[in-house]
This record gives sequence, structure tokens and C-alpha cells, in this order.
Amino acid sequence: MNFFEHLINLTLEMAPWLLFGLLTAGLVKALVPEGVVTRWLGGQGMGPVVRGAIIGAPLPLCSCSVIPMAVGLRRNGASPSATVSFLVSTPETGVDSIALTWSLLGPFMTVARPVCAVLSAMFAGFLTLLVERFRPEAIMAPVVIAAAKCASACGCSGKSVEAKPSTRLQRLRTGIDYALRELWDDIAPWLAVGILLTAAVTTWIPYGNLSSQAQGSWLAMILVVLASMPVYVCATASTPMAAAMIFSGMTPGMALAFLLAGPATNLAPLGIIRRELGSWVLGAYLAGIFVSAVALGMGADLLVASMGWTPEVRPGEAEEWIPVWFSGGSAVLLVALSLRSGWRRWSVRWV
Repeated sequence: MNFFEHLINLTLEMAPWLLFGLLTAGLVKALVPEGVVTRWLGGQGMGPVVRGAIIGAPLPLCSCSVIPMAVGLRRNGASPSATVSFLVSTPETGVDSIALTWSLLGPFMTVARPVCAVLSAMFAGFLTLLVERFRPEAIMAPVVIAAAKCASACGCSGKSVEAKPSTRLQRLRTGIDYALRELWDDIAPWLAVGILLTAAVTTWIPYGNLSSQAQGSWLAMILVVLASMPVYVCATASTPMAAAMIFSGMTPGMALAFLLAGPATNLAPLGIIRRELGSWVLGAYLAGIFVSAVALGMGADLLVASMGWTPEVRPGEAEEWIPVWFSGGSAVLLVALSLRSGWRRWSVRWV
């Protein structure tokens, strides 16, 4: 196949799952009350840390747009450790990215990704608990900040969770509108980059070409995590990139480590985290992501090797049971949403 055939097939493969993920994300946005989340994250100990990791996992927010919500939770009584746990798990996975993971990476990564995201968040929260115990002065009263700085730095909308309308129908309409406008505006440019990169890899890099450099190398795992931490990529856009990594011969554990470290960290919101929670908590946040991504990635490789599993990756090979008309219609709808998003960006900038 040439590049454009791979690109078309990959788009048809992803479109139905992307649309499903977006609509599900809208339902989550509409039906999960922020007040309940705030109450669950209050208090001390590991309980709020575990709840923060579990609550954050399905939410469709990237590492920048999660900052205003996390700041609001902290100022409404959430502990620093629960806030860090929420900050880690939320951008690492979500209902939209999980649907796409099933489509491109198969069942193993679909299960491993949210489970490892929760474990990673719990570990970072545990490190923050240690900081709270031994350096209490590092997490005193939060500093008032402008969350919009994060949005201007990374291109996200950075909007906090707004008060939801009163009726259920209004909430559903607001949630779907959020998914098809604000959420899609945030992820569409980066997703396009990921799709183009995946199509290029599957076209010009032979299958398994990097396997000899990647197999069993803990140093390669560390380098993958270090390289992915400063890069801004959301959970959904990172999925086709992970598929390209496995296709080119990198291990499933390396792809998993990238899926954990890449979406959870980028340079834009780090200053806000430091000002809001302190330097020591920021250190625990970064150390927790780094150590857990390396450890969980190596653990995933050991599990795959011990069970004799073969990595399942399907970049650009559309599922036969999905009707072509449905894949094509989903792709056309997403292209239309992208054109609308681009028009709005151009109108804001130039008009």
C-alpha cells in the first residue's frame, strides 16, 4: 500500500471509535456532578488518593484542560495527594481514548492502559503523601493563579467545568456540545499529527524494523519515557502513535510507557502545579509518573513474554464487521467537525 491508502484505511478504522468515544465523553461530562467529585477527594490518607485515580480515569480531559478542574478541586477541599492522583490519571486515559485503543491496539492494551493509569496515579499520590508528612510547609495554602495561562501555553481551551443546566435533556445537550466542540477542538490538531505519523511509519518503515534495538532494553524504556515527558500529546492523539511504535518493532511495554508519560506531562502546566501545590509536590508528581511508567512498561513486557502473547496492532486495517458506510459516514462527520473547528480558530485569530 502507498501512503494515501494507509491514511484512508487508518481514518476509516479510527472514525467510528472516535465518534463513539466523543459521544461517551459528552455523556460523562453531562452526568458526573463536579460537587460529588469534590466531596470524594477530601480528607487525608490513601482513600482520597485511590478515589482520585479512579474518578479521573474516565474523564475526557487532557493534561492542560485538567488543570483548572484540579485547581478548583484543591481549593474546595481536596487533599494535595488526591489532587496529584487526579492530575495523573485524568489525562492518561479516558472513555474516548479507550475506545480508540480497542480499535488500534487490541484487547490487551485496552485493559492494561486504564489499569496502569490508575496504578500510576496512585503511586504519584502515595509519593505526595510522603511529601505531606515530611515537608508539610511545601503544601500550604494555594496561591491564586490564572488557569488561562495553561491554555495559552499549550493550545487547549483550558476551561473549567461549568455549572450544568437543570434538566437532564439540557445537561445531555450541553455534554454533547462540549464533546463535539470544545473537546474536539482540543484533540483534533494533535490527532491529525498522530494519524499522519502512523500512516508514514506503516508505509516506509518495515514491520518490526526496530525490534533488535528495543527488545529487553531497560535503557530504551527509560529513554522512551524521558523523551515523551516534555512533549504535549493528549491521550487520544497518543494512541495512533503508540500503534506506530509497536508496528515498527518497539515492545508493547514501551508503547504503554509512552501512553502513560506522554499525556500526563508537558512543560506548559508544570509552573502552575508548582505555584499551586509547591516544588516538593511537583517533584513527587514528576517522579511518580517517571518511575511508574518505566516499571509498568517493563512489567507489561514481562507479562507479554511469559504468557507468549503476540502484540496486536492494526494501524490502517479496518474491522470487517464495521460496515463501510458507517466508517465512511463517521469519517465524513469528523472531517466536517475539523473544518468547523479550523474555521472557528481562524475567525478568532483574524476576524
